[in-house]
Amino acid sequence: MLLALGAERLLSQYRRRGAADPVLTRLWPRLPAALRQFAGTPWLLAVGGALLVAAIGWQLQFAPFELAYSAAVLLVCFGPRDLADDVQRLRAARSAGDAATVARLNRALQLGPMPDTDHRSLLGALFIQSHERRFGACLWFMLLGPAGAVLYRTASRLSVLTEAPAVQRQEALLHGLLAWLPARITALLYGLAGSMDDALDAYSRVQREPVNGADGWQRRSWSLLAETANAALDWEDAPDSGPMIASSLDATLAEVLRMETRATLILLALVAMFSVGAWVS
Repeated sequence: MLLALGAERLLSQYRRRGAADPVLTRLWPRLPAALRQFAGTPWLLAVGGALLVAAIGWQLQFAPFELAYSAAVLLVCFGPRDLADDVQRLRAARSAGDAATVARLNRALQLGPMPDTDHRSLLGALFIQSHERRFGACLWFMLLGPAGAVLYRTASRLSVLTEAPAVQRQEALLHGLLAWLPARITALLYGLAGSMDDALDAYSRVQREPVNGADGWQRRSWSLLAETANAALDWEDAPDSGPMIASSLDATLAEVLRMETRATLILLALVAMFSVGAWVS
């Protein structure tokens, strides 16, 4: 994980130029039309890709090769671009008054899974994107290794590629199942990285809201993540005036990136603790 995260930062500019487009973006249009219309295709691609990656990993008997392979697979499952890069471009466009670029980046950052209408905001979308681009893959990597990262990334990426309604429903079901627990863990990581009390209050409030529709349990995962992480934004108290509020959207965006970094470090620390415990035992 550490190697993949380091490589992500070093290669962020290369990835931003599109030289590392996701495999699925190139594979999906080349599938037969009948397969793109088949409702079970998301399950076949996700599980099949995970099994293929696992089979290759099982053939690697030399530890350094296995380490490099695992890090490379996890790196491919990030992105397709680093969230920090997109946010910095958004901040630069806002500073330059480039309304067209701001609108385009806002739309791009809000693609993907959506929470309930009452919980939709740019900041909430950023935290969801953070989960989709980094934490979801990392958490499944912890559970199943490279195969887990591929399983989640495939389910996540297909949401912006599928067009047939039956395929979209199955993709949303698969994505929702795989994201149910990781989204809540990511919300907890952001709570630890910011104001935990405010995060828990927001989590409890959203959790008590009624679920509407058959897919309400899927939207609730994203609502919990968006609201919990948003509430955890860690602004220090101002003297004699209560909690400080961000002076501008630009300052808030910068704090989101700092929180993502802190949440990542917390995750790495937890992984290190479990790894040391396993070695000692």
